[in-house]
Amino acid sequence: MLGEIGSTFNGLTGKTKDDFGFGKSYVQYLQIFKGSSINKNGFGKVNVNNNENQNQVQYGDVFFTTSSETPNEIGTASVLTEPVFEVYLNSFCYRPNSLDEIVPGFARFFFRSESVRKQIIKLAQGSTRFNMSKVELMKLSFAFPSKEEQQKIAQFLTVLDKKIVHTTSEIDKMKEWKRGLLQKMFV
Repeated sequence: MLGEIGSTFNGLTGKTKDDFGFGKSYVQYLQIFKGSSINKNGFGKVNVNNNENQNQVQYGDVFFTTSSETPNEIGTASVLTEPVFEVYLNSFCYRPNSLDEIVPGFARFFFRSESVRKQIIKLAQGSTRFNMSKVELMKLSFAFPSKEEQQKIAQFLTVLDKKIVHTTSEIDKMKEWKRGLLQKMFV
């Protein structure tokens, strides 16, 4: 069970809208939807005083969406795959006890895989707005490959992702080039 190999943390507490827009970095809810890996350039800003007890994120943390308009968006996950300093949490976070059990590069693909998503989507509760029970999420059991296998899988899928991004960029450039040719042709 996830709860046996990690623990959960909640996001910022005691903040009003006036606390946002300046200060220290925090992981925004929308960053979780945008990709399987948290993009450090997308951090928001929040005022956190030195005497506050707020949870900071760390390399390997897995962030989940716990509320959504549709059941299919419940439990969307994104992983912090880079070390950060003094970044806060504004959502629900799962922290593995050991990065030897769940390798961050692997986790980013694993928690977005179809088989895992099917199990998580079953946790959606609601009619107009859907929520997910964190307690029930922690009861889910998954079989994880060895650390070495996780690293190999992560490397392979990361290379594929980079090829997809590169190919998509090339296609976009060709479309732009084609548009330019067509404009010149019909002027």
